[in-house]
Amino acid sequence: MHRRWFCEEGKNEKLLGLLAVTSAASFGTAAVYFHASVGIDSMDEYGDPDNVVHLVDLGGENPVTVNSVAWDVDLFADSPSYLSEISVAIMHTGLSGFTLTPGTGDNFPGSDTYTGGPDAFGLVLPDGFLRLEFFEWYDDYINDWDGVWEDGGLTFDYTVVPEPASMIALGAGFAAVMARRRRK
Repeated sequence: MHRRWFCEEGKNEKLLGLLAVTSAASFGTAAVYFHASVGIDSMDEYGDPDNVVHLVDLGGENPVTVNSVAWDVDLFADSPSYLSEISVAIMHTGLSGFTLTPGTGDNFPGSDTYTGGPDAFGLVLPDGFLRLEFFEWYDDYINDWDGVWEDGGLTFDYTVVPEPASMIALGAGFAAVMARRRRK
């Protein structure tokens, strides 16, 4: 199953690449890929309207628990920016969540590849939407990019919590099957 990115109105709507979502029953993996020909700019400090922000529907209106994230990314920081400033906020639409900074400790400009995870965190998305905001911890170039997520991807492991109506229908179906088996 493939799903597309949803951009918040008024936010930077750059082409991000592919978002492939594979789900089986109540769990799945969302892989967020970006490529050197497109990249994702790391612009300003968290919350700035110039930042690239994407909403990804993982639950189809059902609550979702994001269990973990893994990453394999190529980052570039333009001097005087540092690789350790390039980050992504991983949260629900109520703006609560976690921050991933792959280049932590690399306080210098340039390019590098970072691989890590899966880091477990159990983020609950009440409306099923994963919000990703790509930002800089320190803004060296106001209203311009400081770094780029050049290539690679983020992989999210998640569990969909079925809506109550689905659970009732499933329970009723199970009860009917059990009643039929008892009669035989």
